Amino acid sequence: MFMKSSPQVIPMADSSEQISPDDLIPTFLPDAFLRSEAAINMQRFKLPRYDDLPEIPLYREQVISYIEGVFEPLSCCVEGPWITPSMVNNYVKAGLVPPPVKKLYGKDQLALLVAICIFKQVLSMSAIEHLFKIQRITYRNDIAYNYTVTEVTNSLSAAFTSTFETSEDSAKLVTRESLLVRSAAIAFASRCYLMAYLRYTGLDKS
Repeated sequence: MFMKSSPQVIPMADSSEQISPDDLIPTFLPDAFLRSEAAINMQRFKLPRYDDLPEIPLYREQVISYIEGVFEPLSCCVEGPWITPSMVNNYVKAGLVPPPVKKLYGKDQLALLVAICIFKQVLSMSAIEHLFKIQRITYRNDIAYNYTVTEVTNSLSAAFTSTFETSEDSAKLVTRESLLVRSAAIAFASRCYLMAYLRYTGLDKS
């Protein structure tokens, strides 16, 4: 008869310290994390729809305050601020957002800035610019924004549940444009889950 032995864990490199099987036992199980306040906030998170955005044009400082407030429940998912004055200026210079009128930003500009804050977590600026160009061919600004809001909200809710099932596509007609946005929304939700879980298990303390 052969004696059962503990599985051998091979270090990543010759210079690495020896790893024992106990080192691989998770400190926090996903179910415990999903019951945490941070995870519950993610499940309940909702972005403002187009009609919920401020009707009155905002100055840049007001725009930054508004957007930071919108994304505050997701603060553990990012490193650094969601948006800054220099970021807004750069987005305008790059043509991602129309320039302000008399230093004021309207509803369409605000919607674009919210969308950029989401997409920049998973896409480069050039990729976001290309995605916006593709969207404009098919959809009005309000429709494109509302679809993004719905997909991000649904993807976050699905990511922070124990079933880990992908939510159904909310598009009435699935198109190339909607699939691209949906893919970005799912990637964003996955990144939020990963960062929130790592922080819950002590990322900032390591």
